[in-house]
Amino acid sequence: MANKTAGPATGIARAQLPALIAGVIGIVGCVIGYVQNAPELYRAWLAPFVFWFLIAAGALAVLCLQYVTGGEWGVLIRRPLGAAARTLPLFLLFGLPLIFGLPAIYEWARPEAAHDVLLQKKQLWLNPTGWGVRALIYFALWALWAFRIRQLSLDFAKTRSPYTELSRRRWAASGLLVMVMTLTLASVDWVMSLEPKWYSSMFGIAFTIGAALSAFSFVTFFLTTISGTQAMKEILKPNHFRDLGNLMLAFTMLWAYTNFSQFLLVWYANIKEETPYYLKRMHGGWGVMAAILIIFHFFLPFTMLLMRRIKDRPGTIAVVTIILLVMRFIDVYWLVAPAHYGEHFHFSWITIFAFLGIGGLWLSAFLWQLKGQTIIPIHETWVEEAIREGALEKGQYRNA
Repeated sequence: MANKTAGPATGIARAQLPALIAGVIGIVGCVIGYVQNAPELYRAWLAPFVFWFLIAAGALAVLCLQYVTGGEWGVLIRRPLGAAARTLPLFLLFGLPLIFGLPAIYEWARPEAAHDVLLQKKQLWLNPTGWGVRALIYFALWALWAFRIRQLSLDFAKTRSPYTELSRRRWAASGLLVMVMTLTLASVDWVMSLEPKWYSSMFGIAFTIGAALSAFSFVTFFLTTISGTQAMKEILKPNHFRDLGNLMLAFTMLWAYTNFSQFLLVWYANIKEETPYYLKRMHGGWGVMAAILIIFHFFLPFTMLLMRRIKDRPGTIAVVTIILLVMRFIDVYWLVAPAHYGEHFHFSWITIFAFLGIGGLWLSAFLWQLKGQTIIPIHETWVEEAIREGALEKGQYRNA
């Protein structure tokens, strides 16, 4: 994990092989599912794909935000964020089942869509060729920014040049704009177009906020897993987790605000093309999931993250991150699955294997990206201040 000159390693790299094995098991399960029911495999693949993608894409967005704003809150998560962001090209491979199963997943990709007047009017955007070309453009842009910021960071580590730092900030600032625009368009292409006759002007921003919350939850959980190791126990302090907890609190409130505002606008307008979207998600099993999201995606984490004693301790804030990550998957599934199954709740066993397959391979790639470097970017601005502030809370440094 860390190089030999940087002190003891965290040992987290030992999880790479188990993650890879889990990923392979998941893919084997998906192959069995494909043999039994190929269309069901394609539909079951989408929710896990979007869930894991949101973590990686959100990591790139949060990384850009950190380089633009600076400050101590993000110094200790720069390396995990960068490693997660550089896995984005891997989702091109993960997206192959979506490409092959486009007609099984999306109504507008089926031959009968040519006879639907409304879908004909949207055909300029919603067509298989355009969908694929746009996806390639999105991934090209994400890869460009992820690896360009990485290269500038390596250059800054060698030269400490203020011009390199300025260039990196400029790339990060433009990257924020690129991420908001591309994630908005990707949310339309991959999720909102599942029900092409429904639309919402707030869907893109809610999708983007969900990505940032996923990334914050994942990297915070990652830090809690290494906080007790010999390499990190004297570095990661309560104030570091408190800062990340406050940011998760902020994005939890933003997630609730954007989703409630979207629901309120649809309910108030009461347009027949819009209301079925929520009607099917408010009854039966989908209604239970909606209630779970309200309680466990907002009220419970919101309450827990208000408490300093929860945010300051790795063990307790880890519980919050697990709750949020589980709710993030339920939220994605609640957005995706009703488009395929209507009002009747359905959960396929293939979804479990798809989640395991994508997640295992992605976690293995994430840990591989972290190899050969220290978790703490010791050459960066604010690092000494961030570590010293945490140490002062524990009384380790007598001199400020």
